[in-house]
This record gives sequence, structure tokens and C-alpha cells, in this order.
Amino acid sequence: MRRTIPMIITLVVGLCIIFRDIFAIPELANWVTKYIVMGNTLSINAAYALGLVQLSRLHFRRAVSKRPEWQYSVVLLVCIFFMLAMGLTFEKGQNAPFYDWWYQMLPIKLGQVMFAMVTYYIASAAYRAFRVRSVEATLLLASAVLVMLGGVTIGYAIWPRFPELKSWIMNNLNTATVRGLGLGITLGALAQFARNLFGIERGYMAD
Repeated sequence: MRRTIPMIITLVVGLCIIFRDIFAIPELANWVTKYIVMGNTLSINAAYALGLVQLSRLHFRRAVSKRPEWQYSVVLLVCIFFMLAMGLTFEKGQNAPFYDWWYQMLPIKLGQVMFAMVTYYIASAAYRAFRVRSVEATLLLASAVLVMLGGVTIGYAIWPRFPELKSWIMNNLNTATVRGLGLGITLGALAQFARNLFGIERGYMAD
């Protein structure tokens, strides 16, 4: 049953989505969309709850046993349950002004700092990728330089045609590449969908 029930659920949901997209029946489309959205919402919330329990257990044990850098586990637990308590006790929940202020001041600001630090890693990776070691790397370097010059004012000052060259590269070479990648990803997704639908791929099932 642990394998049969997930296969039946996957088959039924997949067939409902196929019928919704193939047959133009508004009642069927509305019904499928309604229950798929409800099921997706319930699944996400259940995953969040399980993640909260597992994360709390992991960091609580680390803090109690005082493993290396256990102080960060204490900070994480305090922040998690502080935000959770505010969301559950305030009348407006996560829409309460105080909750929104804390959310904007802590997670949002820390996320901005993290992505700002990632910029340096991106610059380092770009430097390594732009080294001229092969024909492909040379083409990558040349196209990147042309696009950068076409996007800044100094490039226009050097040669007024740089913005037009940048637009041509982005609209022709880059768009063709992105469409090719999108086609490959779509075919791969369809193959994976078929494997899941017919029970060939069973990695999502319980062991």
C-alpha cells in the first residue's frame, strides 16, 4: 500500500491535468484547478511543518550538546519561534504592522546582505570563465565584452553602435540559445512526467 497509493494518486492527478488541458470543458478545468491548488497548498504547508519540526530538533540537540558554533543554533531557534509566536498571537497574523516590521528588518535585510556577498563569488566565477583557453571561451569573452559595452554609457561614448550590437546579440544569439534550452528542458520534463505517470519513476515514493 505504501507504493500503490502514491502511484494511484499520481496517476489520477496526472490524468486530470491532461484532460483539463486537452478538452476545453470549463467545469472540469475549474474543478481540477480548485482541487489541485488546494492539494498543493496542503502539501506545502505540511512540508513546512515537517521542516520546522526537523530543523528545531536538529538545532536543539546541537545547542544542548554545545557542538561547534552552537550559538548560531540558539539564535536560529529564538528567531523561528519568536516569529511563529507573533504570527499566531497577533490579530492580523503576518499582516500585523509589528510582524511586518520585524520581517522587513531581519530576514529581508539579511537576505540582501547574503546576495550582496554572492556578487563577489559571481565575479570570481566570471573571471575564471572569461579566461581565453579555447575557442568557446574566446567567443564567450568577446560576446560578454560587447554586451557590457552596449549596456553602459562609456560604450556608447566609444562607439555609438555598441547598444545596437548588444541588442542584436541579445535578440538573436541569446534568444535562440534560450529557446533551445527551453525546448530541451520541456522535452525532459515531459519524459519525467510520463515516467511518473506510468509508475516507472518511483523515487518520490516512501521506501
